[in-house]
Amino acid sequence: MKYMGSKRWMLSNGLGRLLVQHAESSERFIDLFSGTAAVSWHVAQHTNVPVLAVDLQTYSSVLARSVIGRTQPLDGPQIAEEWIAEANEFRLRDDLWLEACEFDPQLLSAEDVFSARKLCSRSTDLVTGAYGGYYFSPKQAMSADALIKALPKLEPTRSACLATLIWSLTRCVAAPGHTAQPFQPTESALPFIRDSWSKDLFFVCRNVLPEIANQFAGVAGLAIVGDAVTVASSEAGSGDLVFLDPPYSAAQYSRFYHVLETVARGSCGPVSGNGRYPPADERPKSSFSLVTQANREMTELLSLLGRSGCRVIMTFPQHGCSNGIAGENLITIAREWFAVDVTSVRSKHSTLGGNNTGRASRQTGVELIMSMRPKRSR
Repeated sequence: MKYMGSKRWMLSNGLGRLLVQHAESSERFIDLFSGTAAVSWHVAQHTNVPVLAVDLQTYSSVLARSVIGRTQPLDGPQIAEEWIAEANEFRLRDDLWLEACEFDPQLLSAEDVFSARKLCSRSTDLVTGAYGGYYFSPKQAMSADALIKALPKLEPTRSACLATLIWSLTRCVAAPGHTAQPFQPTESALPFIRDSWSKDLFFVCRNVLPEIANQFAGVAGLAIVGDAVTVASSEAGSGDLVFLDPPYSAAQYSRFYHVLETVARGSCGPVSGNGRYPPADERPKSSFSLVTQANREMTELLSLLGRSGCRVIMTFPQHGCSNGIAGENLITIAREWFAVDVTSVRSKHSTLGGNNTGRASRQTGVELIMSMRPKRSR
């Protein structure tokens, strides 16, 4: 899954081993910025410690819950076949479905893209009406809406299927890196739209669902939508291991993942602009991405965790980031409350939509892993 600051690579490069080692001697693991839930999944699967996954955005809690919320594998292929078969029935009953099938992605022209947008604007369904003809082809968008309508009613299969849809949409989306802006039908971008619109969403879901279904927790955990500081103040205690992977960008993450948030919530207000953004009050805003507040928020969070007596592991780029924070500064702040051990690894970070032409899509840097033990007295 395309995501800013994803920890998947670092989990296999020392971070995963460190987290498991410390979690095994803890009563609970708290992931305060869970994002794609890669870290929460890893700890839940490799320990018998309950995981609490926290994020401002609903799609993150859906991804986390799909694995940490259960202690047994699911029959992914069987669930996929039943879910997709029902979705196909919804799709075939859509009044616009036959028209959607007339678009050939391989022969797509700019005029076809605009026609696709016009067709989708006639739909009252969630994904088709908001994003059809932009991020997704008419067939993909209608397939997504059909899959939403056919979601199982009961847990844990519902969360597994919804997480599958969210993840699968990121593999089909016609956008450069994230879902901040769809490709526009220019001569240079049309090949990317053709490639993205050629992907069969049902086929992708059939492959993704077993991957999620086969993963499960040693002990059932909990995924919630919440603010890191608020949750830390009410939840963190001396028996907890807290993982921090806070935002490093001054751009709000909700800008880049609003499509996923819409699908996770099952609703959104009127969309507008090139990015098809929902209203501002529907987009979560993190103080950790505000240059004027990020340092203060980090100081408050570390202070809260230090006073609670919990252990903390935090990752952050060593260099100064656009939200005004640098990993080296965080070490200084943390040492007010913790004894801090630091290791560093080479990593690559998203440049938020770079296309490798005018701007690289990824840049190499140094990521700090800070392991913090609370000071016994101050």
